[in-house]
Amino acid sequence: MKFANKFLFIAQLALAAGLSMNALAQNQGMPIPQGPASAQGKPPHLSEQQKSQMQARRAEHRAKRLQELKVFLQLQGNQEAAWSSFYAVMQKPMVKAERLKPEELEKLATPERIDKMMAVKAERDSQVNQRMAAIKTFYASLNAQQQKVFDTHALGAMKRLGMNQEHRGDHHGKVRH
Repeated sequence: MKFANKFLFIAQLALAAGLSMNALAQNQGMPIPQGPASAQGKPPHLSEQQKSQMQARRAEHRAKRLQELKVFLQLQGNQEAAWSSFYAVMQKPMVKAERLKPEELEKLATPERIDKMMAVKAERDSQVNQRMAAIKTFYASLNAQQQKVFDTHALGAMKRLGMNQEHRGDHHGKVRH
């Protein structure tokens, strides 16, 4: 009889553990809320003062990162002009296009909406291209050892900004369709 009681106890324990694991498995795919948000999951509206404070913090952070990079690169005197040009371009914040208002878009025909979206994209592409050209020009002025240091810092920056496969929907080298 003692064996039957032990068996029953172990069976109940296994059942409880199984139910717990099932509950955990169901919650694995649920996103974890990140900070305050409205009912639609959008971030709260920022005041102009908050936006300017955020821009100032970003500019300060950018300047700090660039100064750290300069120290690590150990630039020579003949590389200072290339650094200055690179620094000036990289210090400019990327200007976000004004968001297209739904009520304005509703008044437009589909081809006109597409033209608006293409204009916004063209402006963004122009800003990105200007930065990429500045990076390539500066990179060309570095010696082989400095280029390795730059590569390491650029890869770290990309990881910090979430520019890896997991954030683009790619998983383990496979693209989701």
